[in-house]
Amino acid sequence: MKKWQVLMAISSVTFFVNLTLSAASQQGTPGSNPGAAAGAQSSQTSPGDKADPDTPEADDSLKLTDDQKARIKSIREDAQDQLKAMQKDKTLNDDQRQKKAKQIKMDTRKNVWSVLTAEQRTIWAEEARQRREAKTRGTPQ
Repeated sequence: MKKWQVLMAISSVTFFVNLTLSAASQQGTPGSNPGAAAGAQSSQTSPGDKADPDTPEADDSLKLTDDQKARIKSIREDAQDQLKAMQKDKTLNDDQRQKKAKQIKMDTRKNVWSVLTAEQRTIWAEEARQRREAKTRGTPQ
């Protein structure tokens, strides 16, 4: 049972890291029109509709710079590499894997947070609070 829980936790983290990297790479592909990509994305989603609360780079209201997006992408790629290395590490037991995956996720969140300006952090924290409240009330975001 613990193996299943660890596998699900690792899979979830990997899924969200991949999802984030995919969204970031679509926005920043060389030769693409960044304005068109941003316009297409904003027409499909609103800041409150984000699937993963750990992805500020997908939130247009933060107005991230290209440098911030690149730094966040690098952080996400590093996290993905760490998760892959952890999955291959046969010396870890299930409990250690679960703890390490949680630590990687926490470190990633902290590193992404450090890329944001004070104003962006305030906006992001308020939106996160609203998402949590909506979730506890059971209303759609």
